[in-house]
Amino acid sequence: METDKKKKTKKASFTPILDAILHGGSGVSLNMIDVAHHFDRSKCLFKSGVLNDAVIFKFPNFLEEISEAAKKAFGGPGAAMDSNPIETGIYFPYSTDTPDEGGCAVYLRQKNYKQILMDTIGVSLANLPGEAPESELPPNIAYDFKLLKLLDSIPTLDPFLLKECLDANRIEYDSAILRLDPGEEAEIRRLISDKISPIIQKAFEAGDKTLSNRERLLEALWNPAMPEAKAFVRAFGIAESEATPVFSAWKGVTFYQLQVRGAGPKLKEMLSWLKSKDALPIDAPSNKSFMPQLQMFNVKIITLINQNIAEMRDILKKYEMAFETFIGGNPSELTSFLRSARKVYYVLGYCISSLNSAVAIFNHTVKPPDFVRLTFDDTNKLYTRLDTTLSRRREVPATF
Repeated sequence: METDKKKKTKKASFTPILDAILHGGSGVSLNMIDVAHHFDRSKCLFKSGVLNDAVIFKFPNFLEEISEAAKKAFGGPGAAMDSNPIETGIYFPYSTDTPDEGGCAVYLRQKNYKQILMDTIGVSLANLPGEAPESELPPNIAYDFKLLKLLDSIPTLDPFLLKECLDANRIEYDSAILRLDPGEEAEIRRLISDKISPIIQKAFEAGDKTLSNRERLLEALWNPAMPEAKAFVRAFGIAESEATPVFSAWKGVTFYQLQVRGAGPKLKEMLSWLKSKDALPIDAPSNKSFMPQLQMFNVKIITLINQNIAEMRDILKKYEMAFETFIGGNPSELTSFLRSARKVYYVLGYCISSLNSAVAIFNHTVKPPDFVRLTFDDTNKLYTRLDTTLSRRREVPATF
């Protein structure tokens, strides 16, 4: 579908940033265009048809080095809870039939984004200020703004985390559009429950009457509105109002921990290739004068991958240490972790999402286990795509 409002001159090139948006994987983007192609439009998430012809995407915008962010994240009660280095954008292609040929974007952190978004989707509110309260907006538009705000509250758009976010906020939707395998979801829930069960056992042993039913306490992990959930969070000295975001981040960190385990072999395979002679272009002799620059690019990509792996492992190591000290009778480190879990959640989400996207790009281009040899130009394009994906701060163009 193509509207007059979105007809513009098509872009001649397919930029690495647009490539990351459209092909970065489920953690990076929620492609509503693809959803609309496979499901009845009445099952789409948004009330606005234009938003259901868009791609919601995540991008990093770190103001400091990740290692410093992780250090601050474990700073206890004083750690900032509202600092979110993972931002959210909406890509509107000029044509949904050819989304890779260009479009425009709206970013949820940009000034007057609500007014810009309303202009984009064709809603005229001439009598209302650009930052009108949601109570003064048409119901469908207010609903979509609420939904966008929720999507901005999670670091990646992985189906499991997206489902948890929507369920926790009682958003009605057709679960089929998330394409989350029920067996996979059940396994993730089981593993998360198994991980947290020893902590629940500790709470049970403490003798708090509101924590006396272990089954209900496990259930409360998936329903933060239950009294047991609030009592459990309160036992750590955390305000009840923080129960939902703390539980969400805690489950998210555990979910990413499971993802890291699965990603390990693939990351090792990619790094081995980058460090091997197989990464040398087949036409290297004819591009001899440019090979030093390409080699520096290769080293940069390896460094970025290793930095993200190290950061990811550092966070999870601290999580495991906090977990073990709690089981050993000292709750202070885990309490500190939970208080700052939201920021840790974002940093960890960025690391695993960027690495998963890098692996997807590598596999699509190099095609393990065959490991096709690349030309100089294709190698340079691969490194450019990986560099964009692994970047800690990304360009945010208004048009593509």
